[in-house]
Amino acid sequence: MAIRFSPEVFGTQFHPEADSRGMLRYYLMDDKRKWVIDTHGEAKYFEMIDRLDDPDKILLTEAVIIPSFLHHAAEQLQGVLVA
Repeated sequence: MAIRFSPEVFGTQFHPEADSRGMLRYYLMDDKRKWVIDTHGEAKYFEMIDRLDDPDKILLTEAVIIPSFLHHAAEQLQGVLVA
């Protein structure tokens, strides 16, 4: 989800810096794995790990959603800067 507050300012609910390999490294860390399992259970932990390669999740965000959002934002800014 993203919202434009003005032509120059927008906010996002996704983390554009997150990628599946980085998230996998993060969740394989002992303390992170333990926290997720203790908080949400082992099944949820393995579901999260499995979804890192799901083309409808982070991979879709990386390949389509973020580039499309940035392309659209750049087009909008170019129109504002030209006008």
